[in-house]
Amino acid sequence: MSIAQTEHAPAAPRVTTHGAMLSESGALLRLGWPIMLIALVNMGMSITDTMMVSMMFGAEALAAVSVGSDLYSIIFYICAGTLGGVAPFYAGAVARNDSADRARLEHIGWAMATLLALPAVPLVWFAPQWLRYLGLEPGLLDQGADFTQTMALTLIPMLGVTLYRTLLTAAENPHAFLKVTLAMLPLNALGNLVLMKGLGPIPAFGPTGSGLSTLLVACGTLVALLAMAKRGARRTAPAVSAAFDWRGLLAVLRVGLPIGVTMATETGLYLAVTLYAATLSAADVAAHTLTLRMAGIAYAVSFALQQAAMVRLARALGLDDTGHVRAVMRSGLWLSLVGGTLLFVLLSFGAEPLAAWFFDASPAGLAAIQVAGGLLVLLGLLQFVGYPGLAGLGLLRGQKDTRLPMIFKLVAYWGIGAPLGIWLCEMQGLGVTGLWIGLVTGAAITTVLTLARLYTRR
Repeated sequence: MSIAQTEHAPAAPRVTTHGAMLSESGALLRLGWPIMLIALVNMGMSITDTMMVSMMFGAEALAAVSVGSDLYSIIFYICAGTLGGVAPFYAGAVARNDSADRARLEHIGWAMATLLALPAVPLVWFAPQWLRYLGLEPGLLDQGADFTQTMALTLIPMLGVTLYRTLLTAAENPHAFLKVTLAMLPLNALGNLVLMKGLGPIPAFGPTGSGLSTLLVACGTLVALLAMAKRGARRTAPAVSAAFDWRGLLAVLRVGLPIGVTMATETGLYLAVTLYAATLSAADVAAHTLTLRMAGIAYAVSFALQQAAMVRLARALGLDDTGHVRAVMRSGLWLSLVGGTLLFVLLSFGAEPLAAWFFDASPAGLAAIQVAGGLLVLLGLLQFVGYPGLAGLGLLRGQKDTRLPMIFKLVAYWGIGAPLGIWLCEMQGLGVTGLWIGLVTGAAITTVLTLARLYTRR
């Protein structure tokens, strides 16, 4: 049973020298834009949850559920990245039109999701008990315990959803997943309202209702994707060996685990910067919050290009088409340079107007505007220096090269960027601006190392 069979990916034409980059750039954009919209819709769900909990129950309730939500996010990103190791293998199978191999890889994906859930669910479920040993406020952990345990259960359906999203993207059919995701966005908000406040026989669960709504939406999404897979299986039922392919599982894990660690590395650093910024002035915290929201939007664009580049290159390699491979690599890097430049220009010129629109004219607001203006320019610079590296990372993943890029990011961000940011913040008195300079530095070093690796592999 293969969900990608619900819509066959178009056959890739032989790429010639003339117009190859233009043609491939169009293919990358066609594949990338629904991936970007999916990321933005998921972000919209998260923002909706945050706003509704805050407005209905206040800042203390929001802080209580944020602990479980942030932990869930880190664990989920590790698992989602690991499952992403299926993508380059699956894209190659789609390019070869090998239905049996696609079914084999889907079975491997389900086995990986099960193996990941075994440690991940208990880790989040018992978080209120073990996090207190790390110095977190016990009262806050107890207050958010029910929400945290609900999010632990949410991991189970979400791993299945993530697997199908990966398969659909690798089959160059993310539109199907986008349709399901768009349908779930209003249902999530409605579920929040009903489950947090109660309606008729449905009791009020308070802030925990937000987690229950997320769980129900995840289950609904998985059911819809399973129904799509079942319809696809009726058309084609490839024969799969009864013996499970353990070697294939290990091969996918060797590619996927470094991706999961890489995603956790970057996500964890931004979370650490947020926690560190919370110890600084109110202006620093407010400015960082605005910049982080804009960074989320920019990330959706870069993530889409990264995923599209990975899938298109894996597909070209599966077809053993050297000209197509060159076109994908050049187009991906060219689009990353154009996209990073555009975002740098937009954020640089729009920094002050955006900050002024977001904050009021009070003394605290004016101080936040001044800090935010500089941070938004730094965010634009981060996109300019970071986008080529992210595209290069996607191209390397398309070649199943993930371990060295993981080391590059660990060294660049945590070994160099983070210490530099703290030194600029504390020793040079730059506050949160120093932390963001550290982030930009980490992104720049990652890009240099990633592109060097890409060049040597060529």
